[in-house]
Amino acid sequence: MITKSKRHMLPRVVKVPRKEYFWGVSAIPGGHRKDQSLPLMHLLRDYLGVGDKEREISRILTMGQIRLDGKVVKQKRRGVGFMDVVSIPSVKKHYRIIYDKLGRLIPVEETEEGSKLKPRKLVNKVSIKGGKTMLVFHDGFNKISDMQMETGDVALFDLEKNSVKNVTKLTEGMKVFLTGGNHVGSLALVKDVEVSRSSASNLVHTEEGFATVEEYVFPIGNMSLNFSEVKGGRN
Repeated sequence: MITKSKRHMLPRVVKVPRKEYFWGVSAIPGGHRKDQSLPLMHLLRDYLGVGDKEREISRILTMGQIRLDGKVVKQKRRGVGFMDVVSIPSVKKHYRIIYDKLGRLIPVEETEEGSKLKPRKLVNKVSIKGGKTMLVFHDGFNKISDMQMETGDVALFDLEKNSVKNVTKLTEGMKVFLTGGNHVGSLALVKDVEVSRSSASNLVHTEEGFATVEEYVFPIGNMSLNFSEVKGGRN
């Protein structure tokens, strides 16, 4: 099993120096696509400075001191992705993973209350036995539910209760966070949505004067979470 990758082969979403060291840690398959995942090892060591050696990070994880979306995680190669919440209870720190202006995954500090909530974008609906519907979200989470949601809607989950507090839809005037394209890592307001009559993606026009495909738009509305726009520098 391959556990390491040459640093220059790591996904571009991973913000680490490419030439300072030869090896990097490769993420294991999980809820997020591998090319959209940041391994916990790099997050804890290179971003947050929890430890300066791989052995030290492994020990911290083995001791159950790190939580991902409220659950203890012990795998150093576990990939975290957009909107995941990483918590370090021993120092009362919480971080939400978002994109910076260069399309790289970065942690922004979150409040304790905010760390209990997670927005998830609906990416698919699957009909299953018994006439029920399984909702599939952007982070790989799925839920059998009769909630009235359409793909592209965002459900705000209470991680402690595993319940949905509310649903945010892509409508005119909605605040959104952009997850791709030329304006990745930015906040914008929706002016209107141009529905495609073909298999092409719908276009979302913004009050800021640009348009992007619907797949890059993550509705957040008035969620009281940390969606800080972060300017990224190059390594």
